[in-house]
Amino acid sequence: MRKATQAITVVGSLLVTLLAGSVTGQQPSAPAAKPDEGIPITDATVLKACGSCHRPDDKGQMSRISFQRNTPEGWQSTIQRMAALNGLKIDPATARHVVKYLSDNLGLAPEEAKPAAFEVERRLIDFKYTASPTTETTCIQCHSMGRVISQRRTRTEWNLVLAMHRGWYPLVDFQAFRRTGPLPRDPSADGRPPDTRQPMEKAVDHLADAFPLKTADWSAWSATMRPARLEGTWTLSGWDAGKGAIYGRVTIAAVPTSPDEFTTAITYRLARTGETVTRTGRVNIYTGFQWRGRSTTAAGADSALREVMFVDRDWRQIEGRWFAGGYDELGLDVRLDRIGAESRVLGTDRTALKQGATGQELKIYGANLPAALRPQDVDLGPGVTVSRIVSVTPEVATASVDVAAGAALGARDLFVAGASKSKALVVFDRVDHIKIKPEWAMARVGGTTFPKGFAQFEAWAFHSGADGRPDTADDLNLGIVDAAWSMEEYAAIYGDDDIQYVGTLDAATGYFTPNVDGPNPARKGSRNNVGDVWVVAKYAADAGGGKPATTVRARAHLLVTVPLYMRFDPTVGGQ
Repeated sequence: MRKATQAITVVGSLLVTLLAGSVTGQQPSAPAAKPDEGIPITDATVLKACGSCHRPDDKGQMSRISFQRNTPEGWQSTIQRMAALNGLKIDPATARHVVKYLSDNLGLAPEEAKPAAFEVERRLIDFKYTASPTTETTCIQCHSMGRVISQRRTRTEWNLVLAMHRGWYPLVDFQAFRRTGPLPRDPSADGRPPDTRQPMEKAVDHLADAFPLKTADWSAWSATMRPARLEGTWTLSGWDAGKGAIYGRVTIAAVPTSPDEFTTAITYRLARTGETVTRTGRVNIYTGFQWRGRSTTAAGADSALREVMFVDRDWRQIEGRWFAGGYDELGLDVRLDRIGAESRVLGTDRTALKQGATGQELKIYGANLPAALRPQDVDLGPGVTVSRIVSVTPEVATASVDVAAGAALGARDLFVAGASKSKALVVFDRVDHIKIKPEWAMARVGGTTFPKGFAQFEAWAFHSGADGRPDTADDLNLGIVDAAWSMEEYAAIYGDDDIQYVGTLDAATGYFTPNVDGPNPARKGSRNNVGDVWVVAKYAADAGGGKPATTVRARAHLLVTVPLYMRFDPTVGGQ
């Protein structure tokens, strides 16, 4: 078996070499091109761990490695692939050292990493790469475009990546790499002859130009890069899907043995319910700004969240996503802001105040709120009066608020003892309609062999604004509301029965749990428990003017599909 594996590896490597020559158009007799200039490797551990296959030259440049830059996840994936396909033997501590060195010295500048942040933050978004639709079509047949635009390589390296795909995954030629239709005949818009290059050739030309190894952004960042100094206290603001806004505090402490490692003590509240969550974590900072961490509650490993965030240049703000789930689909959007002794307003438990209503209780979340807070210290603008302060702690103040019958509708800035929050609340007189977020979602059956992919929906209330028409620029967003959830059949064929098999939707929370994977003998044709349904939200809306509440509804499309049987995922070593 070992000999067979070695033979396959040799044949695969030979095929990659031959394909690289065919892609670049080089012939054995062609004159040697000027060698690419890479980034020298100076770390002894990296040289020892990788040098048996990637020989350094007289400039300290290691083959393949010195000619690309990547995210920490990208370098991790490379090591995992080397172990899986090329027999690399490396212990975890050494692997972590190699990933850290390569991420710091052959990584991305902040300006390069931010456009592809959705990839490492594991966001399910409908991203469109408009700079080159041909390149996007060529690449996204197997993985997201974020995987591609988070790399930087020399032209030779981009060619070798393409050749590797063709060597290991020959079907890509028929899926996207080579032309399947007739040759183009029409000239381009400027009158030039038609572009008859293969899609893969167009893609390599674009990638080599758009994402080269050497860039001004990287030169500038690598010159000033240093260990981030993050010790101290930070406020936390964020959003927990399905539950709403979260506000709290994070204390970051340095690990004495490493300038790029930190521990975190996290406490935050769910604004709408007041529930308190406490977490502790550990963080590594790569390339001077890329936060990669993990935190848990007292429940242990089952509560673990991976943390992917970006530290700003001033070390004043950190922003990103914390996530979990079989497909990283469950998570929180998080922002941290450094704070000292000053007061700060983070947000409120409600996002709308009813016109003409008195005694509306409002919780104001913040940091270092003054103990002697007075009603006149809280200002929400004309027509909105704080009648009394019910209670106050450094993190949350509760106030009783009256809104005059003639108070103007619209967003209000909140001021608390000199601190402020822009557009913290909206004054409204009625709810005209609701929307479901997201407008579409995808879940995956699982639980038997593969993990399940869940989906979370939210209902948001809106006032239609002065024009009285929904979905226009003057609509007032009143925030998340508690709705009654249900499903309806998404009729694609006669006798469609997907709703019976795809899974269940929590009627109170909008949380969808898919059914198990595998053929279902109870279903016609023993099909999998997949299909399309409508997710429906109903809400008893305040009609205003003393009128009885009216029921408004909205719906979103949910596609329940099969598990990812093959994951092209940098976190699990796929390519």
